[in-house]
Amino acid sequence: MFYRLYRGDVMSQKEGFFLIGEVAKKLGIHDQTIRMYERKNLIKPLRSEHNTRLFSKNDVTKITIIITLTQEIGMNLSGVKMVFSLAKKLKMTDDELLDFIYDHKSEFQV
Repeated sequence: MFYRLYRGDVMSQKEGFFLIGEVAKKLGIHDQTIRMYERKNLIKPLRSEHNTRLFSKNDVTKITIIITLTQEIGMNLSGVKMVFSLAKKLKMTDDELLDFIYDHKSEFQV
């Protein structure tokens, strides 16, 4: 189910957004895990006027990167922050970063 972001009475975009429970279910993780990623400043979802987290497709991609790096490669969250910082310096989009990680996953694993 998609949700639309409202600013006052005017819809800002026609893009769909997901709620935290939908993202957690889609990715097979607990919603508390997503909240922790937010507390660690790894993600910054938009908020509705009622302070509900609203996740875009890009947010879901970023969470997928975090899960891949931590659960499949064994990186800690400090390492994930470094990867995001390096990707930003290289001007990589999150989609490009995820593709790179998938293409080179075997090289990262110890």
